[in-house]
Amino acid sequence: MQRFKGFLGFSIIAWCGAAQADPVTVKFDDCDFGFTFPAAPSQSQTKSRTSRGDDVITNRADLKLDISGKTNFFRVECTRIRRQGQMDETILKQNMKDLAETYKIQAALVSVDQNRAAGSVGHIQGRATLGGKPITLKIDRYTSANNIADVWTGAEPEVFPSEADAQFLKAITFNGEPLP
Repeated sequence: MQRFKGFLGFSIIAWCGAAQADPVTVKFDDCDFGFTFPAAPSQSQTKSRTSRGDDVITNRADLKLDISGKTNFFRVECTRIRRQGQMDETILKQNMKDLAETYKIQAALVSVDQNRAAGSVGHIQGRATLGGKPITLKIDRYTSANNIADVWTGAEPEVFPSEADAQFLKAITFNGEPLP
């Protein structure tokens, strides 16, 4: 629940259109993944402990913007977990179901597939509320031997997925290379 409050409480960055802002690339230390936002996101970091006692750091970047009068949302969280190894698809699917429940995503559709570079990728798509507005929200969880990277995109239902969402997802890199 605390993380959900954080989801709604991130700082708002006003943005009038994709053509007016310069993209900003975010590459966290110790993260195999890189991300290019349509404008500068706010960034934060949290420290926690896994159930097996490992200390982990999660780096996060958030951006909410208005494109042509419609709300768009972007978030990435990258967590480095030493000795993680590749994630089993069954475990990842259950993790995604748990994540959908934790964030109270309505009508959540959960799936898992493989990315030939990064490994297992979990997906959630459903409905949520952001700043009092209904949005369609998608969370993709990329896993690698060292990281879990959650990539959030959202927009008002009538424009989801937006062109900005598509560009954001196309720009994800894995170890400096475009994610296939």
